[in-house]
Amino acid sequence: MKMKHFLIHLPAPRRMLLSACLCLTVSLLNVCVAQTMPLSPYAQGDWKKLLETRGTGPLVVHFWGVTCGPCLSEMPQWGQWVAKDHGRVLFVQVDDVSQEITRNLAKKMKIDKAQNFFVRSKFDEFLRFEIDSKWSGEIPYTVTIDKTGVQKAYSGNTNFKTLQSWLKNNS
Repeated sequence: MKMKHFLIHLPAPRRMLLSACLCLTVSLLNVCVAQTMPLSPYAQGDWKKLLETRGTGPLVVHFWGVTCGPCLSEMPQWGQWVAKDHGRVLFVQVDDVSQEITRNLAKKMKIDKAQNFFVRSKFDEFLRFEIDSKWSGEIPYTVTIDKTGVQKAYSGNTNFKTLQSWLKNNS
């Protein structure tokens, strides 16, 4: 018997119960499966806002670009880091590309469960200066902010063992 015919032959109260169970199952699946975080714009002044919403725990902010070879080579490691839930990590993609490209790469690199930003305007010295006045714009670039608010910046590929140690000392 086909499913359509099976449902028609059920008494109305059982059809309603079955329908409710199916809806509940779908809802629970949506909650249980990790949701992809929305892609948010990043503009001048947002660094201060990010720091204000940091809370009392440590925060890692990683700046990367879709046209940056070293960035792309290490992004799968960031995906593993995020999957292991090593604390709060934010990603800021700085290249002038479409949101779709950024979103697709974030998903491919498995960082889409973390909070992701795209630079809304050209990534220029104004944006860099408010993050770190000594930063010349090279990527990948990672900023750690400890539980007391002290920031430290790292250029180049991430040393995940060092990052793990830092996180352990700041949790």
